Amino acid sequence: MKAEFFPHGKCSFVVEGSIITIDATGPWNLEFFKQMHQELSNIILNDVDYHNFAILLILKGDSLATKNGLDYHLNLVRKGPTKALALHSGLSDSPKITKSIFKKVYDQAGLKNQIFDSTEAAKAWLTTQLT
Repeated sequence: MKAEFFPHGKCSFVVEGSIITIDATGPWNLEFFKQMHQELSNIILNDVDYHNFAILLILKGDSLATKNGLDYHLNLVRKGPTKALALHSGLSDSPKITKSIFKKVYDQAGLKNQIFDSTEAAKAWLTTQLT
């Protein structure tokens, strides 16, 4: 029998125009990524232009994830319609490792991405990526 786990980690979403800000505090497991992507899908379908939106991802706390969670995330990001993603990991407990792990995921997914130290700079860059 397969064990069921509760999502570990938390996140919140804010939509400003065509930019979805995801504020995520880790660590994260597979169940977290499943729940997060379900909530994000609803936002993409109902609150932004499906063909022209970007994501600002703010990582906080122990920003590490399980391998199966990251694999699940990579698969959905690879298939998704996001134009660009800005990553802000300055509030993470281990920003260097976090940057490395998530940059690799988004590069493997073929998603245009950039790392920033401030949300203002990240939003400015994301705005230039939208049509």
